[in-house]
Amino acid sequence: MEEEEAILFWDEFAQDYAQIQQESSLQIAKEVVAYLLDQQVFPISIFVDFAAGAGRYIPAFYPYVNEYYAIDFSKEMLRIIEETIDDPQNKLHLIQQSQSDFLTTDQHWPCIFMAMNPALRDKKTLLQLRKKTDQLIILRTIAEVENVFQPFEEDPVAEKELQLNTYYKKWLSEEAIEWRSCQFEYMVKEEIDRDFFHLYFEDEYSLEQRKQMVQRIFGESLTVESHTKITFELLLSR
Repeated sequence: MEEEEAILFWDEFAQDYAQIQQESSLQIAKEVVAYLLDQQVFPISIFVDFAAGAGRYIPAFYPYVNEYYAIDFSKEMLRIIEETIDDPQNKLHLIQQSQSDFLTTDQHWPCIFMAMNPALRDKKTLLQLRKKTDQLIILRTIAEVENVFQPFEEDPVAEKELQLNTYYKKWLSEEAIEWRSCQFEYMVKEEIDRDFFHLYFEDEYSLEQRKQMVQRIFGESLTVESHTKITFELLLSR
C-alpha cells in the first residue's frame, strides 16, 4: 500500500515537479557532466537514470551515452519525459518500474545514476543497488541554508533527508566498498516583499509574533534579499 500511495502522489505531483525543475537556474547537471567526464565515467555505452523523475539530467547526459534508460515508477513522470525531451538518436528508453522490481531482476548494468531518490533509505537497498552495477552514482542535496524564512521554520524530516549521503558513505565504508565524492555549491538570491513574508507564516504564528518577525528581518525596509546556499554532493562508487 505504501508503494501504491507513493506512485499516486508522484503521478499527481509530476506536472508541478517538472515545472519547479524547469524554473531552476542551477547548473548542477552541467557540472555533474564535467565531473563524470573527468572521472572517465563518460562517455559510456549503457546508462541507467534510476528514479529519473521528469528527466532533469537527460539533456545534459544524453550526448555522452549510447543507450539511455530512464526508469521511474511514475507513468506521469515518464510521460513528461516523452513529451518534453528530444531523442533525435532514438537512444532513450523509458521504463516504468518500481525500485523493488528493479532490484529483483538479474540484469547487471554498467552504470546506475540516481538524483534525490526518495526510496533509498537503508543499507540493504544501497548494497543491492551497488551489486547491480559496475558504477553507482548518487547525487543529493546535503545542505540548504537560507536567511529570511529558514530561521522561523523547523522541518526535521527535511533535515533528515539532508543527512542521507552521510549514511550512504558510512554503509559503503562498513562493507569496505570504495567511494569518492565531489561537492557543488550554489547561491540563489531572491527579493522578498514584507507583505508576502507576513502572509507566508499566517497559519503558523500569531499576528503579534509575525509583526516581531517582520521587524527583525525587514526593519523599515519594504523588501529584503533572500540568500540560499545549496550544497550538492555526488557519490561515485566503483
